[in-house]
Amino acid sequence: MSDEIKFAETVIEVESEVVAKITSFNRSVSISEEDVTGAEDVIAGSDILQSKFVSIAKGETAAVAGIAVESAVDGMDDGQSELRDAAEAGEIITMTHTKANGYGRTLTGFFTSYEETGSVGSVYKFSGNFRVNTNVPITPAS
Repeated sequence: MSDEIKFAETVIEVESEVVAKITSFNRSVSISEEDVTGAEDVIAGSDILQSKFVSIAKGETAAVAGIAVESAVDGMDDGQSELRDAAEAGEIITMTHTKANGYGRTLTGFFTSYEETGSVGSVYKFSGNFRVNTNVPITPAS
């Protein structure tokens, strides 16, 4: 029997205050490469070059969706406003992505796109793409 990893406790913080709960998370990593093939990179016994590449840059994004929450400090709607304001200003924010077992990652970056939705009879929601600048592992205390 396998132990499934469950999604839990992912939040967004602006200035150390939780302003959103994440309900959907999709992380993507891309590596840029550079062709470094030289004249000496010939396949033995032929005059054909063997392509050689090196990785030169890592890019990471996260597509997220969630529920904006009220500010615990400032009251009604401030958490929603703080999230929107930070997204629109390109402010650096922190996203804590934690699994039910306590392991996870602290992602720091900014939104490259942001969208809000809301209607009568439902909670206030948002979605967006998040550019990750730092990715630090979270290890639960032993």
